[in-house]
Amino acid sequence: MKRHLIAALLSVSTGCAVAAEVPADFAYALPITNTGADALYRVVLPTAVYDGSAFADLRDLRVFNAADEVVPHAFRPLVAGSKQPPPVSLPFFALHGERGTRAADLDIALETNNGDVSLRVQSHPQQGGPDEVLGYLVDLSSRRETFASLQLTWEEEQGGYIGTVNVEASADLKNWSRVVNNAPLLNLSQGGHQLQQNTISLNTVRKKYLRLTWPETSKVLRLESVSAQPVDKRTPLTRASRQVDALADTREKGDYIADVGGMFPVDRLTIRLPQDNSVAPIEIFSRSSENAEWRRVSRTVAYRLRQDGQTIENSTLRFPPRAHRYWLLRVDQRSGGIGTGAISVEAGWLPREIIFTARGPGPFRLTYGNSRAQRNALPVQTLVPNWGSDSEPRISVATPGVPQVLAGPAAARQRVDAGKIGLWIALFASVAVLGFMAWRISRQMQSADTDSNSNSNSEVSDSDKPESAEPDKN
Repeated sequence: MKRHLIAALLSVSTGCAVAAEVPADFAYALPITNTGADALYRVVLPTAVYDGSAFADLRDLRVFNAADEVVPHAFRPLVAGSKQPPPVSLPFFALHGERGTRAADLDIALETNNGDVSLRVQSHPQQGGPDEVLGYLVDLSSRRETFASLQLTWEEEQGGYIGTVNVEASADLKNWSRVVNNAPLLNLSQGGHQLQQNTISLNTVRKKYLRLTWPETSKVLRLESVSAQPVDKRTPLTRASRQVDALADTREKGDYIADVGGMFPVDRLTIRLPQDNSVAPIEIFSRSSENAEWRRVSRTVAYRLRQDGQTIENSTLRFPPRAHRYWLLRVDQRSGGIGTGAISVEAGWLPREIIFTARGPGPFRLTYGNSRAQRNALPVQTLVPNWGSDSEPRISVATPGVPQVLAGPAAARQRVDAGKIGLWIALFASVAVLGFMAWRISRQMQSADTDSNSNSNSEVSDSDKPESAEPDKN
């Protein structure tokens, strides 16, 4: 019996041995172009890789050379050890002028006297009306950073505030160019929820001065502070996104499910309501597959308000990356729902990059979509000598081509692993055999104890018998 058990285990172990991987084991391939004589290359992963990969962590990704040999690769960290730089407080000056005067008609100059900076504004009087605040000048001349956004705080307005603001940039206070048009500003309280939008995206502006002006239909705010968010130079600026509709879940009123189509490392979500003048508190969940359990992501208030011909919508929600395909929006029905139409969801993420060594003959190709693949990516510190230092070798940029079908989608679907099942069967069989052997030994020991006790009792009985008295012959 032992010989049969050992033979079974050996046969299963041999069957489970990992064979050398070949491109035909994978669902898809991307040809890699723009490779030459350099040793290291990096490739930005397109959306097709996330759509076709069998795993959220992309463990089934491989790079093959022209000889169909796997070459080493590593995932390039998105932002290794990076922290978002803190906002920078900026000096700003109110632009006063006669009512009806346009900010473009003002002659603006900054004057410095003994280290003090003052603003000189000259306008061309028209009707001699009272002065009022027409806008603001924000001074960035002493900063060397590139800024991604502005954050404004203002005096509280009775009844709240809804409006828009324009942002212009200049290097000399004479020539101005529009960088933001009708950016929404909002501060409202409704249904116990506070709605605030005070951030203006600048799309990485680097100028000495900014000018904030309001359309004629919007009330000019009385600003209390202006700060700017510097761009993190270590963060890739090129992002990817996919927009889909969240469909109503017929099983639960107020639930809407969005399928983004792939396991992207989503870290931003923009929710757009279908109807004007809607406000909806929403709880957000996500999961990797249709059968997985929902996990809570965040809570937000989505809104779409119409004011003076402008549509003001909620800002983008940010959170740590989640490589999940399905997203659940649970709308609080106490707000009256979303009305008719579908919720639009735009999922955004920073695409991953891989670095690989150009070992062997080219061309190279990137394969993915293999549900039996195991992790084989190296740490980037192992693959790239002196990673992150000044002596780090050059890493050239390569370009992924059009996806090619290899084994097809079936290779990426989770399959039953016959080798693992056989191994478990053999292990259970061995446990059963050992249990049976232990039971047999126990029975034999119990039987031996019974026989021993029986013999002992028999001897005791014979010795305890009284001797037979011989008949008295007399």
